[in-house]
Amino acid sequence: MACQKPFCFLLCFLFVVCLSACSTGQTGFKTRPDNFNLIIQNVTAIDAIHGARMPVDVAIAGNRIALIRPAVSSGELPSQNYVDGTGKFLIPGLWDAHVHLTYNPKIGHDVFFPLALAHGITSLRDTGGQLDKLAPAKAIADSDAIAPDLYISGPLVDGRKRVYAGQSRGFPNISIGADNAEIAEAKVDALAAQGVDFIKAYEMLSPEAFRQLVARARFHNLPVTGHSPLAMTAQQAIEAGIKDMQHLRNLELDCVGNRLQLLQERQSVMAEDNSEFGGKLRAALHRMQRAKAVAAQDEGECAALIELMKKNNVSQTPTLSISRFLSRKLYAEKRYQASFRLMPKSVAKGWFKRASKLSKREPTQQDLAFDNWLMTMVARLNNAGVSILAGTDAPIAFLTPGASLHEELFMLVEAGLTPLQAIEAATFAPAAFFDLQDQQGSIAVAQKADLVLLNADPLLDIRNIALIEAVVKDGRLIDRTALDVYRSAPSQIK
Repeated sequence: MACQKPFCFLLCFLFVVCLSACSTGQTGFKTRPDNFNLIIQNVTAIDAIHGARMPVDVAIAGNRIALIRPAVSSGELPSQNYVDGTGKFLIPGLWDAHVHLTYNPKIGHDVFFPLALAHGITSLRDTGGQLDKLAPAKAIADSDAIAPDLYISGPLVDGRKRVYAGQSRGFPNISIGADNAEIAEAKVDALAAQGVDFIKAYEMLSPEAFRQLVARARFHNLPVTGHSPLAMTAQQAIEAGIKDMQHLRNLELDCVGNRLQLLQERQSVMAEDNSEFGGKLRAALHRMQRAKAVAAQDEGECAALIELMKKNNVSQTPTLSISRFLSRKLYAEKRYQASFRLMPKSVAKGWFKRASKLSKREPTQQDLAFDNWLMTMVARLNNAGVSILAGTDAPIAFLTPGASLHEELFMLVEAGLTPLQAIEAATFAPAAFFDLQDQQGSIAVAQKADLVLLNADPLLDIRNIALIEAVVKDGRLIDRTALDVYRSAPSQIK
């Protein structure tokens, strides 16, 4: 029987759509082309899952990617809401997986959010802050406003002698204390009830409190990140169930043959200490053991620790931009200091003054040895298949929101990651920490339409990550003109 024309047309249309989707490894396309609110045409798409695909058309419906297909001529696409991607490169929206929005009251979300978007950052993971002060930022992020997604831990959960207890400007009150396992459980219950996305554990927790914290967080389906407590070995923290570790902190104390002896020494000092300020005690323990441990690294012990991280699917957020503070001295570079001008004037003035003073300090041999250990360890973790997350610790230590994430990616490549692996660290890996890899972090059908359009290939030079033409947030295009406004006037987002 002869086919009716409308029916045949429908079959042909569905066949073309299916063929286009399947040819790029995508399925499940259910949106008609005239429903696309944005199409990026003839662009090279780059992500950690698919590598580089070129050239393709990427169509967005609502806040999701609806179609990816081999590029066709512009005449076959709707003329409205179309971006010419010829010669350009599309990557997933970036994450800064370690920030503190309430660390400095002068650098809040009204500064962070626009600068993040101006630098291609569409998601932020706040790893420690008081919930009442985070609430306005979270409300904006959860609204229809054009703003980065925000994932929060609330306050750090520390031991009785808290490090960040408000004793000074450098140690604001962004933590809560848990003296024992029972209190740790209660603190996690309270944070879960207040809607946090994960739990951040800190260095002064007792082993019993830490283990109960992790167990209770698991009960609430909340991943735990943090510093390995000084009263434990890193191996013990991993075995207890921590999912992500920050700054490579205290791993050096496990990569030695006498790690249990070092642990006993720390535990003894902690038991005898009579001070109430955890910051001084922590610093004293680091001074007592870090340099010696770095000088006595045992390859076998370190390999075993790395293998344990891999086996237990524990990621690492190195935050090289702050971990290398004394040795790399990023803040001393005129090129980077230009980003200080993006800060509120009073902040910028103070940063320039203090950076100038600190720039005169020469790194010690211990500083340089620790720097070498950091870079070597990142390479070893990456080569072993341990997931690396890109985070900065902004705005601590002159780390300008947005700009510092680019510097972090540069340093990850310097440490041995490929540019594609560095992109993965700032896209897919943070999404996977929250088990969101099926929703964001790559360029695929049904993924969230958080994207960055670049003017040069980041796989040839990771520094091209800074050459941003446009950002797409929740399917909405932020062009270069709007990004320049965000960059120059952060108060555009309230």
